[in-house]
Order: sequence, then structure tokens, then C-alpha cells
Amino acid sequence: MAELIVRRRAAWWQDRMRDYIVLVDGSECGRVGNDAEVRVHVAPGRHRVQLKIDWCGSPAVDVDVPEGATQVLDCGPNAMPLTAIFYVIFRTGHYLTLQPGARHDAAPDLRDPSGRPGAVISA
Repeated sequence: MAELIVRRRAAWWQDRMRDYIVLVDGSECGRVGNDAEVRVHVAPGRHRVQLKIDWCGSPAVDVDVPEGATQVLDCGPNAMPLTAIFYVIFRTGHYLTLQPGARHDAAPDLRDPSGRPGAVISA
């Protein structure tokens, strides 16, 4: 079995109290709330993922999830509060963003805060 994780970044204003509907291959598989994530078990292979909220949504993203692997997608509102009305009327299919994200269990970056590679922070 493979797993798909859709993570939603925290929003201060826009859609804060509403969930985004997660569609995998055209079927609703879950809902993701503000500053939350949803895990969906999928068959290994290629899948089309999209988000919806009312009549708006995100562009579809094709992801390939190998057997036993986890694919992470990050999402959130595409518009700022002042541009939201533009997206709601003219760019409904781009109201939300959905893009590949880094694994949430990936090793932390241990570089020195100065940005020098190879310098490890000791505890």
C-alpha cells in the first residue's frame, strides 16, 4: 500500500474555518482543515490529486506513489485577502495551490545558522 499526505499551511484569515475537499482520481478521499494534514491510503502508481472548496479549487496535480512510499503535497490559498475576489470570479481553478512538498519526517538541516554547509550544530 502507498500513502498520500496533503498538508495545509496555517492561514490567518482566508478559509480559516473551512475545510478543503481532497479529490484523488476524481473521488473525495478526505478533508483537510486549517494547519492540518490528511493521510490517504492509495494503490501504488500514478494518481491525479485536486482540491475543491465550493465552486473553486486547485489545478490537478499528477503524482506517482511507489509501493510502500509516501508522497507529500502542500496546499493553501493562492490569493491574499485583497485579491481573493479576483480568484473567486475569474480564476476559480487556481483559487487554491497544490504542489509537491518535502517529507515531513525528513532529517532536519543541521547546518550552522550562518549558512555554511558542513558546520554541524552541537547540542
